[in-house]
Amino acid sequence: MEHINLTLEHDKNLIENTLDNLDMKYIILFLYIIRNDLFKDLSNNSLIESYERVLMLDEIYKSNVVNFWDEEFIDIYIDLGLVKNIRSIREFKQKDDDFIIKLGEETITVENDTISIPDDILFLIINKKFKFISRRNFNLALTRLLGVRCEKSNVIHSLIIAIGEHDYTLPDDFYYILDQYGNIYQTIKIEVTIEGFYQRFKEIQAKINNFIKILDPALNTKLLIKKINKAIEENKDIIQYLKDEKVELSDKFNFDKINENDDIFKKWKSQLLSFLKNRNYLEEIDSKLKDLKNNYSGKEKKYSYLDFIEKISYNEGGIVNNIQNSLIELRKELVKVNEQISEISEKELKLLNLDYERLILMSSDD
Repeated sequence: MEHINLTLEHDKNLIENTLDNLDMKYIILFLYIIRNDLFKDLSNNSLIESYERVLMLDEIYKSNVVNFWDEEFIDIYIDLGLVKNIRSIREFKQKDDDFIIKLGEETITVENDTISIPDDILFLIINKKFKFISRRNFNLALTRLLGVRCEKSNVIHSLIIAIGEHDYTLPDDFYYILDQYGNIYQTIKIEVTIEGFYQRFKEIQAKINNFIKILDPALNTKLLIKKINKAIEENKDIIQYLKDEKVELSDKFNFDKINENDDIFKKWKSQLLSFLKNRNYLEEIDSKLKDLKNNYSGKEKKYSYLDFIEKISYNEGGIVNNIQNSLIELRKELVKVNEQISEISEKELKLLNLDYERLILMSSDD
């Protein structure tokens, strides 16, 4: 029999390569989630009718949504970002019944047993969860997914289907392959949690690097970061270690010309050392976070994304518990660092640095 439709037997490698590409992966997975988790694979006619009744209203009130949609549907619909003026199911529950729900000019439609998602809406759904996905890369991925050459025959597989100029849906053959692997919505939630934590981590990391830059920009260079980290790991005096290594430092580190009992000097040096040690500590956290991400992405990826879906769905080897426990511990560590760097503002740090530079000049004059 000629191979035409997408199958695991012939196309598993093609599917795994597709899911290795971030832009293509999220298009596929969110099309699946919309069809499977939101619309139950169109198996419930009353759900579709209730959905369409709400869409036909000129103004949609919270009471309309509560009366026509069940709580699970509302929860997923809001989680996907399809309600423009509500961010979470918790916020939704706090609103009065006469609160007007805004869905936007375009939204998901169901016609002739086909779910159609406008490209603008699909991008917003993905970008809400994964900010690093750009519209340009999203558009390129859409084009590529419309036709992918089979690795086993001359057939072209449509991994998504275009409806009109701007709407898309997931074909049956791909949907039912993905459906074999388990709970994709749960898997995405795990990934969103890790990525969201990683973005918060990067914000704190950037803040520390900015603080170090204010005190002395040279300490942010790759060579000095490496030497500073080595000094910390060997429990050595950081500044003295850099001097012993013949590193050329600014006049700020000519401590012999400064009264080291001066409060400005002590505070400046204390802040600097605190930032340097916290930056080093964040590198350890970064390594642990990357190890979590290696479960499903990166050069050192442990599992294909199909296998990751399966492992998360059935909590194989306690993978869900391990990820959750690791994130809880890493959050404690990150909170500790954030509390320390939050004790001083950027403005206060700049003023401290100016005071220290003034102290250096005065000490030189003496």
